[in-house]
Amino acid sequence: MLRSTFLGYKVATSALTVNQNMMDIVGQNISNINTQSYTRQRLDIASFSLSTSNMKFGTNGVVIGQGVQAIGVSQYRDSFLDLRYRLQAAKAGSEDVQLEALSDLEEVFDEIETDGLDAQFSDLLEQLQSLTSSPSDPVLEGVVRSSAQMLTQMFNNYSEQIDTITNQQTNYLQDGAIVKINQLTENIVKLNEQIKADNISGNPALELNDERNMLIDELANYLDIEVDYVPLDIGGGKTIDEMVIRLRGTSEEIVNRNESYEIKAEANANNEILIYKKDSGGTENDITSSINGGQLDGYLKFLNGKGSFSTSADTYQNSDVNGIQYYKNMLDMLANKFAENMNALNETTDGPNDLFASRDGGDITAGNIKISDDWLNSAGSYIVNTTSTSEGDNSGATDNILRMINSFKTDEDYIPNIDINNDGTIDEGDSIFNGTFQEFLSFTTTRLNLQVKDVQTSYDTYYDSQYQIDFARSSMSSVDLNEEGVNLLQYSKSYNAAARLMTTLDEMLDTLINRMGV
Repeated sequence: MLRSTFLGYKVATSALTVNQNMMDIVGQNISNINTQSYTRQRLDIASFSLSTSNMKFGTNGVVIGQGVQAIGVSQYRDSFLDLRYRLQAAKAGSEDVQLEALSDLEEVFDEIETDGLDAQFSDLLEQLQSLTSSPSDPVLEGVVRSSAQMLTQMFNNYSEQIDTITNQQTNYLQDGAIVKINQLTENIVKLNEQIKADNISGNPALELNDERNMLIDELANYLDIEVDYVPLDIGGGKTIDEMVIRLRGTSEEIVNRNESYEIKAEANANNEILIYKKDSGGTENDITSSINGGQLDGYLKFLNGKGSFSTSADTYQNSDVNGIQYYKNMLDMLANKFAENMNALNETTDGPNDLFASRDGGDITAGNIKISDDWLNSAGSYIVNTTSTSEGDNSGATDNILRMINSFKTDEDYIPNIDINNDGTIDEGDSIFNGTFQEFLSFTTTRLNLQVKDVQTSYDTYYDSQYQIDFARSSMSSVDLNEEGVNLLQYSKSYNAAARLMTTLDEMLDTLINRMGV
């Protein structure tokens, strides 16, 4: 087959055009070397060959291609690395929230740097021992009462600080994380619309994709998400991809193409924080159980985690998670057990003679425990020093005070006073702990310390993994000045070679036209 005389010029021209485009891509990459979230671009090229599909007869001779063509511009990006990065970001985000919140809670129970409940239990025990020397002395009993009052105030203070941390973390969730998630999904939807419009027009919109990927990476820190692309037929045999973002492993969508779903956090009657998603019709659906990673998962675990105090009536049922409600219940159990024991030991034959009471008339907790009004206003001896009913002067007897002292050293079973099975009865099953008051406090503090350490270890592991994946992703996607410099030299030489090809073709045609037959 005789090729067109000027076909060689077309091949050379295509080479010049493609290499010029490659030089433009290098310039684009270098100019954006410091642009946040920018992904290195490349020119996709293919050999341009002769089409014989419409020819009646086959060709003779050698079939040679007709040059090179640019088929599009793409990015150096690995979707698998993106998936792994976002998965680790969700895990690190959950642990980060828990670590910060549990560290605040750890400061409340700090018995090392400050004299806390443990020291005050010891002080009350010491004052009771001093009272045995003169059990009817109102001055010594006044010292015991002051120590007991200090203990109740410390219980109140601990409970108040726990409530403060709860309110603080709830505000961080509702006014911080939730608001940010809704902003991110709304902005992603706006970018989806712009990218769709550009793609329909034939523009790959790579810079908009970079901006959207940055928002998705940030969203992955708040929720464990998976990104899916759904093809859309736009006619003419062409399709474009539309984005759908779901909670990983579920069918719960938070972004569906050009629509985002608002989420919000609300507390229920059991003091649990639940996450709701509002659909396009305004209906709110509970998606709490679908959240398994990200900062939202961390907030839910910390705020809702009741551990051994979980019941069948709870919406957020996870007995393996010890959150702030678990530690608050542990503190309440200690206050209640201590007050009940001391009140029982101070009973008289005439009836109750309570040393401790609640401020609101309900069950005694760390938040409402106080010195009973009768003991507080008593001018004389109020503590029952003996249970002896023998006639005579028993003012010097100390057997009952010794029982009170002994109660500080007696092991008790700590059983959650809750309706675990939601059947109207208290489950008297295995106790959480068996030991003295101070040992139970130490058990609670130690468990908190160990939990903080475990969460710290998990966070460090996930963060390091996230960093390594991000490094691998950056190695592929970020602009390297040295590599672009090498590409610049390569494309320049290719461009010069194509120009030289055109010059040589011109010399060949000059020989053919002007010198043959002379």
